[in-house]
Amino acid sequence: MQPDTGGRFSLLLVDHDAHRASFELVLSTAEGSWSARAQVATADGNVDWADWSGSSEPPRWLLQYARAALRSAWHQHRELGWPRRLTRWRDVPTRLAEGDDPR
Repeated sequence: MQPDTGGRFSLLLVDHDAHRASFELVLSTAEGSWSARAQVATADGNVDWADWSGSSEPPRWLLQYARAALRSAWHQHRELGWPRRLTRWRDVPTRLAEGDDPR
């Protein structure tokens, strides 16, 4: 289901070991949806994702929110473990709503 406004990202833990955690990442806006495998390095929290499936590149602003959520999960994983699932809705940042290109 795509949001009418803003964007949503969903993370599903696929695998983890001593070196990394892998998540299936889905981004959705009213304009489309995109998916990719995201990986977080256990050592330093570096976030990387594979090529995106979708008709175009996903919006940078939504990627920034997803990256921040993955970094937050990395900061907390030693005490709480990796989250199995995480879904968040975020509004388009105000400066983008005023006409700036979100990409």
